[in-house]
Amino acid sequence: MDTVVLKSGPHRVLKGSPWIYRTELEPTSAQPGSVVQVKTREGKVLGQGFFNPRSMIAVRVVAWGAQTTVTDDLFRQRVRDAADLRQVVAGGRDAFRVIHSEAHGIPGLIVDKYGPMLVAQVTSLGLLPFLATIWQALTDVYKPVGIYEHGDLSVRDREGLPRENRLVWGELTSPVEIHEHGVRLEVDLLGGQKTGHFLDQYENRGKVAALAGGRRVFDAFSHTGAFGLAAALHGAESVVGIDIDPEAVDRANSNAAINGVEQRTRFVAENAFDWLRRESDLGPQYDLGILDPPAFTKSKQSVPQAIKGYKEINLRGIKLIRPGGFLITSSCSYHLSEPDFIQVIQAAAHDAHRAVRIVEIRGQGPDHPILPALPESRYLKCLILGVGK
Repeated sequence: MDTVVLKSGPHRVLKGSPWIYRTELEPTSAQPGSVVQVKTREGKVLGQGFFNPRSMIAVRVVAWGAQTTVTDDLFRQRVRDAADLRQVVAGGRDAFRVIHSEAHGIPGLIVDKYGPMLVAQVTSLGLLPFLATIWQALTDVYKPVGIYEHGDLSVRDREGLPRENRLVWGELTSPVEIHEHGVRLEVDLLGGQKTGHFLDQYENRGKVAALAGGRRVFDAFSHTGAFGLAAALHGAESVVGIDIDPEAVDRANSNAAINGVEQRTRFVAENAFDWLRRESDLGPQYDLGILDPPAFTKSKQSVPQAIKGYKEINLRGIKLIRPGGFLITSSCSYHLSEPDFIQVIQAAAHDAHRAVRIVEIRGQGPDHPILPALPESRYLKCLILGVGK
């Protein structure tokens, strides 16, 4: 096993972060995708991890200390440990996150369960020798019909992994039906975003369901309608959803029919920015609004432009809410911090000339756990705003 050595400095890995950047390492002859031992310049063994100099994150620590090693048995145990946690935080659900990468000690692996299917994303070259063991461990625990790998991801280019979608075990079933807060949802595992659905917002959709009774609702960036349908099924007077993707809109309208709420819902294919701008110029019309946009920034360099986008949609969203109503607004951009997101809301409310209070600060669900030493693992911010005059 090759060894990589940290340069001198206050590296985050010394405080428990599993990420080591290539600029933090002394020159090494270790090969991409290999398991390496990590040492300090003083010779202390920190652990073992996946090495890949092609990526800015050159080492992803898997096993800590001098005694633990990266083996098939280690990954079998981590799959079982993650399943035990799932039983506590997601018991009774038929769709949830099974493996959340570093937070479950398997860097570069995401696995989501959708009814009878598991969908995986692999973004670490070092995982390849262990995948057969991991697939078997997952089938032993969850007994899926099949495991589908969604591999058409740009991040795989940096890792030296091919972009390909493939069935890695069993049979493929898609679309599949899942259930959230009483809502029946058909999920396209082949053409949907992420692994097919945004499971991290499950608890926040429950909050929408609790607030929806008797209210007029808009759902901007609605994707396949999960937020809006939760509102409709739990008593909303009417729901309009807006998304730029016509296929997602078709799926949302189909989901509305499956749930018998098509008379009170309308999903339209339109640029959400344009819809928010046009409708907000007409004044307050809704009692509950949802803003769940895609990430506006994936780097520090583009944060200023992202802030402009977040401010624009929140200003328009606030203007659309009648006094006494609520706006539920989210950001999944890690590089926009929670304090900065709150500042965006403050500026948007000020320019909208409306009184806004933060009723609740929420985030990703417990099946998407957070590593305290890895702030990047806490990416989703969700604010419930009470909107006044």
